[in-house]
Amino acid sequence: MKKILYLFTIVGIVAFLGSCTEDIREPLFKDSQPPGPVTNVTVVNAPGGALLTYTLPSDNDVLYVKAEYMLSNNRKVETRSSSYINQLVVEGFNDTSEKTVTLYAVDRSENVSAPVTVKVNPLTPDVHSVRETVTMVPDFGGVLYRWANENNAPLAFLILAPDENGVLREVETVYSGMTAGAFTVRGFEPEEGVFGVVIRDRWDNYSDTIKLNLTPMYEAKLDKRKFQKIVLDNDHDMAAWEGKYEFAYDDNPGTFNHTWAGTGWPQQWTLDLGVVARLSRVNVLQRQTFFYSHGNPRLMEIWGMKETPDKDGSFTRWTKLKDCVAIRPSLQGGTAAEDQEHFANGDEYSFTIDDPAVRYIRFVVKETWGNTGFIHFAEVTFWGQEVNE
Repeated sequence: MKKILYLFTIVGIVAFLGSCTEDIREPLFKDSQPPGPVTNVTVVNAPGGALLTYTLPSDNDVLYVKAEYMLSNNRKVETRSSSYINQLVVEGFNDTSEKTVTLYAVDRSENVSAPVTVKVNPLTPDVHSVRETVTMVPDFGGVLYRWANENNAPLAFLILAPDENGVLREVETVYSGMTAGAFTVRGFEPEEGVFGVVIRDRWDNYSDTIKLNLTPMYEAKLDKRKFQKIVLDNDHDMAAWEGKYEFAYDDNPGTFNHTWAGTGWPQQWTLDLGVVARLSRVNVLQRQTFFYSHGNPRLMEIWGMKETPDKDGSFTRWTKLKDCVAIRPSLQGGTAAEDQEHFANGDEYSFTIDDPAVRYIRFVVKETWGNTGFIHFAEVTFWGQEVNE
């Protein structure tokens, strides 16, 4: 499958380059003689389409080959490929039934050859195969959706959730081509409701709707006014280079905390949440003036404990809650637009219901996006349930 997709990509690039370098000047003499047809057509079926390889006619004025076919929604499509290559991709089918594709060679005088028809049998389109991988489970304040998209197909996930009257509505559209996708819809009370999802591709093909009755778990955003500064002996100074320790929880994405370069590695800092809580998730916002770069954390551990920590900073009584890997969607099959959206929204890390209730948090950064000798955070935000333990 990956080989087919790789070939599709190469064909597309070459076709594009061919179209860019094509001599578009009018021929000195136009004729009315059509070129010969393509021959020796072979078919390699692919998800929702096929790769066609053929032999071009011997006419020296052939400009391109075009394919005409009908999609499952009765939309007529025409696809062209430069005469510099002998391959063409047809795509956009919504099922696996046999399809008819008609090929024509076209010369520089726009004369069209006799048609050649071929049959293709598309494999299961991504919009349907990805649907089969979707899982939905209750999460704090909502529902967690996960899916696998091994072909990195650009898809839209129409997230469905109950409105104030309990009626299922589209509440969010998530665009993703990532291999392993996930999205949590939040803001719901811990009451049973119907949640769902429909997947759409760029040809407006839709999957069947997935619907489940689920009950979100209770969560609330922790009050940052209760957060307190705490510095253990082996913590790093977070007030370097215009940074300030408290700027990491002032609800201002334009401020940041910051360590000094050359002060050892890994680098870490500790936070007192001011309450004991069973955490559901944390959002770590990168410093917004450095796009996936500089001292923004990429690899990090989050530790927690309920009792007052030892002043020497020993990890003996701490519990590791999470190994965190900050993501950049385009490095996982996503798009540049997904990069921008993710950067603005921050990296969100979920905890499990089995994690212990904690009051103190420790961030241990092991690598930054810029491989720097310092770190900085724009904002950290926690959600969960306060507990009386």
